[in-house]
Amino acid sequence: MSAPLVRLRGLEKRFGARRALAGVDLEIAAPEIVGVVGPDGAGKTTLLRALAGLLDVTAVEAQVLGWDLRGDVTELKAHVGYVPQTFGLHHELSVEENLRFTARLHRLSEAELVRRRDALLARTGLAPFAGRPAGALSGGMKQKLAIANALLPAPRLLVLDEPTAGVDVLARAEIWSMLERARADALVVISTSYLDEAAACDRVLALDGGRVVAFGTPADLRARAAGRVSAYRAWGDDPRAIARAARALPYVTGARATGAFARLAVRRADAPDAGRVRRDLAPTGVRFVEREPIGLDAALVALGGP
Repeated sequence: MSAPLVRLRGLEKRFGARRALAGVDLEIAAPEIVGVVGPDGAGKTTLLRALAGLLDVTAVEAQVLGWDLRGDVTELKAHVGYVPQTFGLHHELSVEENLRFTARLHRLSEAELVRRRDALLARTGLAPFAGRPAGALSGGMKQKLAIANALLPAPRLLVLDEPTAGVDVLARAEIWSMLERARADALVVISTSYLDEAAACDRVLALDGGRVVAFGTPADLRARAAGRVSAYRAWGDDPRAIARAARALPYVTGARATGAFARLAVRRADAPDAGRVRRDLAPTGVRFVEREPIGLDAALVALGGP
């Protein structure tokens, strides 16, 4: 049997006294889309940068595409496409020039560059803008260029740090289509704050405090949580205050603010009616509490995720 694409055991990364990754264990056997979720400071960006070979790490075992992250990762980087949170391409170069620059770094022949470039520009809708400076593109177009640039050398691992943050709905859909197509040939690891995107991933990795708190298919995570908890929505003017107060209730196992309400996870054996929850949270100004089915977001709260 072939070795897994990723095998991590006890992966750690410190920045001074702060431990950003606190012993990550992870194994990914084949190309798929893995969504990485978690609250701010959970270690998502650090894990993605580690997988891309951009950080010095310590670990019991840290294999990515057959290379040891604790050693020389120069060759690994030739097989990785990386898209950071901030746009990292040359603003003054055109779309075409940025792709040509990357092609030179990867020693692609002119014929191969043209073939791949034309396909990527057509797929992203950037062909009419090939001569436009990258800095003059819209936010969504910049992200599509960044992903096209990362795909140009046909990587075996594509790592993307919140690539759809702040882009419009149409650009998000186009970017997601690119990732689904890339999955045929590469392992795609994407951090996201959108739970609808996480739900569309083959598997979801939830981080908190630099540790893996849940890993599995969205269906598996929902099933695991459904046997343990009930879920509630608590509506009010200050969802963050509601979530903070809810965490102090003895029957609540997890709570987080999301949009106009707070989501609560409650041990199934202790699940009160919605009226009891509303009364217990009355000092927060909560207006309405309702039970809800276990979705991915509620499952992640229950399992210790974001």
